[in-house]
Amino acid sequence: MLPLGELTLLWREIYANYPVPLPFTEDELERFISMSAVDLGLSLVAVANDLPVGLSFVAAAGTEAWIGGFGVIDAHRRTGIGLALMRHQCRILEGSGVTETRLEVMTANRARRLYASAGFVDRRRLLSFNSPAMGGGADPLVVLQPELLPDLHRRLHIGVSAAPWQRNEANVMRAVMRDRLTLLGWRSGMGIAAYAVEQNSGGVSRLIDVAAESSHAAEAIIASLAARVRGRRLCVGDEPADSPIAQALRRFGAAPRTQRYEMMRLSAETQNQASTSPAPRIKALQRCAG
Repeated sequence: MLPLGELTLLWREIYANYPVPLPFTEDELERFISMSAVDLGLSLVAVANDLPVGLSFVAAAGTEAWIGGFGVIDAHRRTGIGLALMRHQCRILEGSGVTETRLEVMTANRARRLYASAGFVDRRRLLSFNSPAMGGGADPLVVLQPELLPDLHRRLHIGVSAAPWQRNEANVMRAVMRDRLTLLGWRSGMGIAAYAVEQNSGGVSRLIDVAAESSHAAEAIIASLAARVRGRRLCVGDEPADSPIAQALRRFGAAPRTQRYEMMRLSAETQNQASTSPAPRIKALQRCAG
């Protein structure tokens, strides 16, 4: 068991040189754990010489799981600890009934090879946008009641628009209710054809979630959001590269700020190849103590 303060220091050291800054404070890490439904009872810390050197954060729902934070501090990289930690994490997940595990990794991150060695394969690309709002003519958006979100999410996040873990129905609904976020819809002749969950702060309109049933609906809601935010920036994270929303943003001239691969591992016999490095001692995280 690590107190939240020590857990935060470990997180910051692991992500110190990450391409996208992730210098969480204790409050921010606690929020991330809560909003992403990270299960500290399934999550792991790797310990070498009685010091925490690696971390694996896991969220799980039924037979599916997501690794939402993984790494080893710089001084202990390329020693076999990362691969041993990942394999141990996969064994624990399989033992708890998980058959499908996902994670995301920056396209140029060398950890991608480690994940492949542990049985993960590329599933698709996810794009993140942070660009000036742009678009053509706009239709007014309607403010929707939060109770409509589950049905919209299930109906519109299908096929190439399937939601990544952090934008699954439960996580988005948790954010809407906790932060009282606005649910906006674009209406076609047949009903709501696109929606967005909007959070405004610091001159940026961050879309916690967005989805559309067609290219036309995607262009319409992006244009309408651009008109609504009046010159502020639109930020969308981890949008599937082939979705109507991603294609609409690119047609309007927005370039992806970052690209990540979503990788997936299906349940299989855990790899048992021996490492040439001493196996790290692994500790289960039961809870965070403030």
